[in-house]
Amino acid sequence: MAQDYVILHEKSDNGLIAINKSVFHAISEISIGEVEYAMLNNSTFNKPLQVRIVKNKLEITADIKVRYGANVNTTCELVQNRIYENILFMTGFKASEVTVNVEGFEI
Repeated sequence: MAQDYVILHEKSDNGLIAINKSVFHAISEISIGEVEYAMLNNSTFNKPLQVRIVKNKLEITADIKVRYGANVNTTCELVQNRIYENILFMTGFKASEVTVNVEGFEI
């Protein structure tokens, strides 16, 4: 069974501190929305944003559409950096892998 949370601090006298993967999913969605020329690829057959936790390591995969006329490399780099930085800033946890796939263009 897949792990649904990341452990931030090991168990101590005060208990265990962990963050659910739905928090990382929400932060990633907001981060993509902040980039002007990118949007999630909301088709009916796939999940545009996948968050996986494997051995307490966070892996995020985002399928996006890029607005026509924008530089694809720059847009993907902005999305990747924004997701990584927002997760680090809001949770204090570093994502081990942030992958951005371009699924199409928005006209």
